[in-house]
Amino acid sequence: MKKYFEGWYFKIVDEEEKFVFAIIPGVSFEKNGEAHCFIQFFDGKKAFMYNVKYGISEFQYSKKLFEVRIGANIFTSKKFTLDIDSEDIHVKGTVEIGELAPWPITLFNPGAMGPYRFVPLMECYHGVLSFDHQLTGKLEINGKIVDFTNGRGYIEKDYGKSFPSYYLWMQSNHFSVEGTSIMVSLANIPWLGSSFDGFIVGFLNNGKLYKFATYTGAKLTKLKIRENIITVHFSDKKYRLEVDAHRAEGVDLLSPKEGSMTGRILESITAELHVKLIEIIENKEKVVFEDKGRNAGLDIGGEVEKIEEID
Repeated sequence: MKKYFEGWYFKIVDEEEKFVFAIIPGVSFEKNGEAHCFIQFFDGKKAFMYNVKYGISEFQYSKKLFEVRIGANIFTSKKFTLDIDSEDIHVKGTVEIGELAPWPITLFNPGAMGPYRFVPLMECYHGVLSFDHQLTGKLEINGKIVDFTNGRGYIEKDYGKSFPSYYLWMQSNHFSVEGTSIMVSLANIPWLGSSFDGFIVGFLNNGKLYKFATYTGAKLTKLKIRENIITVHFSDKKYRLEVDAHRAEGVDLLSPKEGSMTGRILESITAELHVKLIEIIENKEKVVFEDKGRNAGLDIGGEVEKIEEID
């Protein structure tokens, strides 16, 4: 394997929302043939990231089930066990994962990327493994015990060659009503020697997944990027989804370029999203949902100056 990466993103928040972490296991195959695996451990409240690097021989995976091993660390769809012992950080414990709420994958609904999932040689592929689920278990982090029982989690994955040249990503599953979750991804996508701006948005509320995506015919109708607030609106024939993202302190996470983890993205997982869903019936508008999402993930990366605003 050359010029390939694969990574999983586990976000976990304790019941009292005092601790917000993102744990990112992954594998990197560089263009020169060198390879390694890693775990990034991101403390959202302290805005600090630890990157622990492992030899490629310590990476194992199952071809039948979602099971990844990096050294003594194990990641599955039912739980993850951490045993990180590096110079800078020590993490040990197991957190069990409750019933997942994935982006549905069927013959006519092939996951978050829709039909683009089957297009070969795309720069990056994206999947939502669980919009929201309950957690049970404890982690010992640098000698401090953190209990995640009755906390909430989110899981996604990316794989391919590189992150897009510029992109915007938002996520929260901490709203007033449990089980509500949103994920917004907007990126520049290379295509047949050119490129286009595409987006994938999933909003889960009351058991229903509202999908706004380039492949569904939805439109990006507003995009404003300011120092403290990012505003995006998405519309289709039935609904308009409005999101105002309020920035928070973030850190530089490692990101892939040609399979090598040499890129950087600024990410926060303590941002806030103001989300409004509006139903449109015969040119009349009705607010179906309006609330604020806490402990929100927010990335805006790459050549951000190339993102065209829409008013």
